[in-house]
Amino acid sequence: MILSTVRRFICGSADCSRRTFAEPFAQLTAPYARFTSWLNRTLERIGLALAGRSGSRLPVQLGFDAGRMTLLRRVMALPDPQSSTPRVLGVDDFATRRGS
Repeated sequence: MILSTVRRFICGSADCSRRTFAEPFAQLTAPYARFTSWLNRTLERIGLALAGRSGSRLPVQLGFDAGRMTLLRRVMALPDPQSSTPRVLGVDDFATRRGS
C-alpha cells in the first residue's frame, strides 16, 4: 500500500463548478486506478509470457496480490498488434485438389 500526501488547491472564482482541485500523480497512477502504472505493466508482461494459472503463481512469489483473471484481463485490454501486409501469397494445395 502506498500512502501519499496530496496538496489540495481552492479555486477563488465564484462561477467555478469545482471548488477544490487535487494535485495529479500522472507518472504514478491514473485517476481511480487500483494498480500503479508500473504494476500494471509488470502484470501485462507476466500475463503475456505465462498467462492463466502458471502466470498467477509468479505474482504471488513476487509479493503481488493478482489472480489469473487479473492477468488475463490485462492481456485482453492490450491493443492488438499491427499486422503488416503479406509479401508472399501461397496457394492452398488441398483446396486446389478438392475441386478436381
